[in-house]
This record gives sequence, structure tokens and C-alpha cells, in this order.
Amino acid sequence: MAESQMCGVCNKVQATINCSECGIPLCEGCVREVKILAVSPGTTHKGVTTSTLRPAETIKKVCLKCMKEVDFLD
Repeated sequence: MAESQMCGVCNKVQATINCSECGIPLCEGCVREVKILAVSPGTTHKGVTTSTLRPAETIKKVCLKCMKEVDFLD
């Protein structure tokens, strides 16, 4: 049987996801979502999504430390 991982931030609850930037295990209470809007002519026009194949918004699930320190606009 596989050993369950505890959250790397609070160390109280079982982790369900890993941070997409640093890979630390996170529970549902410690995970943060960063929404990154794609600003290009192929995905949006005046803030409205024009393409059904490429979403105009990407959601990354990260820890609080990465949310404060990582530059997501690269």
C-alpha cells in the first residue's frame, strides 16, 4: 500500500495535489490558484475569447510561497 503524503505547508492534512512550480505536496486548504490571461490576437478580442480551441485563461495551482515569489508573466 502506498504511503500518503502530508501537506508540505501545514503538515496537518493529506496532500491531494503538487505545486506546479516547486512540486511541494499541497492540501485543498493550502493550494492557491493563479489565473493567467493570454493576451494575443489569436485568443481574445476586446477581452472576449474568440477561439474555442485555445482557452484565453490558464489556471496554475501553486503554494503561497510560489504565489508571492514567482513571476508568472514570462
